[in-house]
Amino acid sequence: MAGRHRAPSTGQPRSWRSFSVGHRGAHAGSSLYPIAPERRCRVRRRHVHRAGYIKRQRRPYMNKQEQGSWKYMLNGRRSRLIRIATRAFALLGMPPDPASQQVVLQVLSESRQRPNSSNENELIRRILVDYLDVPAASLPILATALEHLLIVKTGGEPETIGLAAASDLQGLIDRLAKDRPERGDPARAASFVRFVLDTYGVKGLTAFAQGFEPGRTVAEVCRATLNKSVAMLELQWAESLSREQSAKGVWPFMRWTAAQLRPFRLFCTLLAIGIFIQTVYAMLMPLWLNQLFDEGITPQNAEVIWRTLAYLIGGFLVTAMAGLAIDFSVSALGPKALNSVRQRGFDKLLALSSRSLSRFQSGDIVSIFTNDIFVVENAVVRAIPGIVSKGFLMLGSLITAMALDWRMALATISLLVIAFWAPRIVGRYAIKASYARKIEDGKIVGFIKETVQLLPVIRTLDIERHRRATFDDRSQTIYDASYRQYLLGELTGRVTVFAISAAQLGIIGLGAVLSLNGTVSGGVVVAYIGLLLAIGGAAGGIAAFLPVVIQAIGSWQRIESLLEHPADVPATVNGAPLDKPLSRLALRDVSFSYTGERLNLNEVSFETAVPRRIALVGPSGSGKSTIINLLSRNYDAINGSIMLNDTDIREVDNQKLRSLMAVVSQDTTLFEESIAYNIRIGRLDATDAEVEQAARAAEIHDFIAGLPNDYDTNVGEGGKLLSGGQRQRIVIARAFLRNPQILLLDEATSALDAEAEAAINETLTRISADRMLFSVTHRLSSCRDMDWICVFKDGKMVETGTHDQLLERGGVYAGMWEKQSEIAIGNAGREVAISIEGLRKIPLFAGVSEQELHRIHGLLRVEEVPADTVLTEEGATTGRFYIIARGSVDSNVARRDGTSVEMEILDVGDFFGEFALLEGIPHPTTCRTRLPCLLLSLSRHDLSQVADLGRSSLEQSSLEKEIAATLDRRLDAKLEKLLGRAA
Repeated sequence: MAGRHRAPSTGQPRSWRSFSVGHRGAHAGSSLYPIAPERRCRVRRRHVHRAGYIKRQRRPYMNKQEQGSWKYMLNGRRSRLIRIATRAFALLGMPPDPASQQVVLQVLSESRQRPNSSNENELIRRILVDYLDVPAASLPILATALEHLLIVKTGGEPETIGLAAASDLQGLIDRLAKDRPERGDPARAASFVRFVLDTYGVKGLTAFAQGFEPGRTVAEVCRATLNKSVAMLELQWAESLSREQSAKGVWPFMRWTAAQLRPFRLFCTLLAIGIFIQTVYAMLMPLWLNQLFDEGITPQNAEVIWRTLAYLIGGFLVTAMAGLAIDFSVSALGPKALNSVRQRGFDKLLALSSRSLSRFQSGDIVSIFTNDIFVVENAVVRAIPGIVSKGFLMLGSLITAMALDWRMALATISLLVIAFWAPRIVGRYAIKASYARKIEDGKIVGFIKETVQLLPVIRTLDIERHRRATFDDRSQTIYDASYRQYLLGELTGRVTVFAISAAQLGIIGLGAVLSLNGTVSGGVVVAYIGLLLAIGGAAGGIAAFLPVVIQAIGSWQRIESLLEHPADVPATVNGAPLDKPLSRLALRDVSFSYTGERLNLNEVSFETAVPRRIALVGPSGSGKSTIINLLSRNYDAINGSIMLNDTDIREVDNQKLRSLMAVVSQDTTLFEESIAYNIRIGRLDATDAEVEQAARAAEIHDFIAGLPNDYDTNVGEGGKLLSGGQRQRIVIARAFLRNPQILLLDEATSALDAEAEAAINETLTRISADRMLFSVTHRLSSCRDMDWICVFKDGKMVETGTHDQLLERGGVYAGMWEKQSEIAIGNAGREVAISIEGLRKIPLFAGVSEQELHRIHGLLRVEEVPADTVLTEEGATTGRFYIIARGSVDSNVARRDGTSVEMEILDVGDFFGEFALLEGIPHPTTCRTRLPCLLLSLSRHDLSQVADLGRSSLEQSSLEKEIAATLDRRLDAKLEKLLGRAA
């Protein structure tokens, strides 16, 4: 707490005394709220008082009957609000304040002026503002959370959320602030506030709430108030949910299953009838056996014998038909219900943004749709109907037992309660073990998928043994998890069976003693033994099904983590109309962050007429591709807006918005279908002639026509049967088929060689005529003919203008142009050269003589490297010095926990690997290609050849000092990055 509580400045009524508000809280029974003695009454009469303040608030036009009704309703509301206020003070750890009832009275008095706001919500907001000084920015999430905790779930279990829902805190706060909550957002807000209270206490929650100053992001607030990054806070939040979820038991899973089966009423009714018939037969059979023994066999009454046998045979036949009905209904119910879950999961998968998907491992998603749903379906088809059927059988048998002998029946009930309570602790651990096993299943599926995708890289790097060793470790881990799951699951059933067997022996012994004493007849004992066999069989069946259910609970929790994940880019349906054709496009103070750690875009604004060709350039990570993602609504801005014809794109129907656009990115992965299909998905109603026209426009028709099956040729998984240029042309044909008004190009030619790039650029220039074009590129040579260029750096738009204007200014763009213009690429990428002047601008060679610089220039070797290739590895002492002629390279350092920290992204003209020129110096970072790269490289051996050609020891020392100085700068940057992350 902030250490102070300020009550509203209102006068205290005369002659007030205290009364106790009954509630289950930290201050139960304390005198919290004063009320006038003449108005006091019992709580169960809902505080129907005499005159007083109610009389002063009467509406003058009410008659007496209306006044009485209004008085009763108002006092009922006051009682409810007082209970809510009491719980709020207890939850927030504040001492009770007698003046707080004035807040309740004030809320009630103003209720007519707030037709669209509930009294409960207003009361909570008043408490937060008056007693905690909560600013307006954090008020929505705290008010929503407390309302959910105190009102929606009052007296019940707090609503839980999926693990994946513990994310995107910035989006949650933004949606609540804009009063656009998603389904599940109140539960997420309540879960987060409860987590902060449990972890950081009331002081931490108060500091977090009061830290929302104007202009501050959630990431900045988390760092300043809780000393945690928002990513780490979300991770802790998810871990707290993991502990809660792993403790979920059988009954929540049963309730979830009942909710899934409810829409299929016909099959549920058929199943219920079958179970009812079986239960009735099980109840009647011991009574019929008792009648057969005592009234038929003992007195030799043939009529009773034949009648009872007819009952038994008839009941058997009817029960057999009921069993067939159960089998038929269960066989249909399970697949139908789980197919519905599978469809909902796929719909959720399609609705999730790239940011949400990044929180799932691909192996986890595959495992959810295959193994997890199968395990739950198996439980729904086999285990749960069996448990329900045998549960009703036990219940019916116990009712029959009461009819036979109440003493033996009470003993049976007592012993059965103990028998089913015995395995409770083991069952709790079994559920946790099942969830842990499912997590390991997802990890190993992802590992195998990654191995298949990167098999060429694995062979190139000769790390087959390393991957096998890693797989052995994963296999051992999943073995341990499986062993623990199966052992605890079987022990749960085994303990139940042992306990039930012991109970049966005890009850049979009791029956024998009662029979010897003449308390019960022999027929009752025989009937009871049959009843015990039925109860024991039912209980044993339940015990046998428990391991199946326990295994399914772990799978169910993972399914729910996907189904409950919020859509951070909510779909807009039946949105605002959008005038056509487009005439204006504007970004107004747009800010965005992928992780919450830093702003990837920071208050970017510009406006342009349509059509126009705009290039987005800048260093890697500066925010260029983020603009494309926001325009296509893969993400939503956290601040600001994007306007089309003065309409916010978030208010436009998603389908209509995306029909205006086509995106051509550097990722040219195709569907494993025919070429025609991969082009036609640009517009599904396109004719064959239109598909062919689009292929001709993309200059791919002649190639397709030369294939044995022309347009029906299957492209293979991901399009691997085609080259990169061919895949890119198919994607361009798809974009052309859409006939978009806005064409978005995101490094569309970065994965192609120089010859294919030139041809593709020519095609793109032709098809982009008379369209709005946004082109993200690192290659500034393609920007000369653009109408406008926007230059980004560190998330901000630092320059705008034409190519010539930007060169004249001598700013960021001019520096990038100068660096790139020193490197020339020719002969389809097979010839790469850097000018002598460009080589001299590299700090390492600034002091080298002209003659030796020419020698170094001649020793540079051209290397063409595919994407995702490790060029230097942290800690290694071998390698080469590289200059990037084309492509992009990531530089990362490893942390102790096994994760990596991105140091920088290197682009055309940058260099790395200078430590390889010094003997025995370990690499400070790991450098990996992000895109296919053309590199100029130099080894220490090459440099020593130059050093031997007349270089004096002094000059050698100077060169080595420059290399060492550059290396020191990189090491300092590495240390600063690691310390910054650790903080």
